[in-house]
Amino acid sequence: MNHSDFKYWAFISYSHADEEWAKWLHKSVETYRVPRKIVGRETAQGQIPKRLFPVFRDRDELPGASDLGGNLQDALTKSRSLIVICSPKSAVSKWVNEEVKTYKALGHAGRVLCLMVDGEPNAAPDSGLLECFPPAVRFQVVDGQVTSEPAEPIAADARPGKDGKTNALLKLLSGVMGVGYDELRRRERQRQRQRRMRFAALGVVAMFLMAIVYIAVADAGLNLPASARIRTTLDRN
Repeated sequence: MNHSDFKYWAFISYSHADEEWAKWLHKSVETYRVPRKIVGRETAQGQIPKRLFPVFRDRDELPGASDLGGNLQDALTKSRSLIVICSPKSAVSKWVNEEVKTYKALGHAGRVLCLMVDGEPNAAPDSGLLECFPPAVRFQVVDGQVTSEPAEPIAADARPGKDGKTNALLKLLSGVMGVGYDELRRRERQRQRQRRMRFAALGVVAMFLMAIVYIAVADAGLNLPASARIRTTLDRN
């Protein structure tokens, strides 16, 4: 497919038990402001825009259906990436597995990205741990069927003590855009530093304006409640 054939930057596949995670991820990806120096860059996923919009998130259950509906099939076909929210619930979800299997069958196995939120990846049967990867994530798909050949999922880990939500999101964003995670994290840190510097500069300007008001009040010989607050603030700084 040509880049112009894609409508969505990502398709979010999830168990509805993990809907809060899906809502967070959907909003986080669509509202993420791409660093200025990356905007317009040509990657394997196309030209990077200012916003990764739109993202597809299925909001409907599919009870009684025997296969994925036409809308889901179409959305999968028109999505640059598939993000799977991985948990013990999604690992046993028929529909999450079908979405992953269908997407891989389109020839996009390398575009499947995982967000681990609970459970354990590739858990041994006798470990007592709950698996978080659906079968179509854990294994390769050939001719539309899940095989016994292990796959190597691309995963970000939002579980406690792992990547954390912010870094997990950046890992997913780097995969969606086709840019290096280290570069994206570095640029995000630069942006945060610049933001702190702007806030600090605004604070200095505010103090300067307060000083002007204080001087004007003092010169006028006024004793206003506001002047007392201004004097206290200036003395503290």
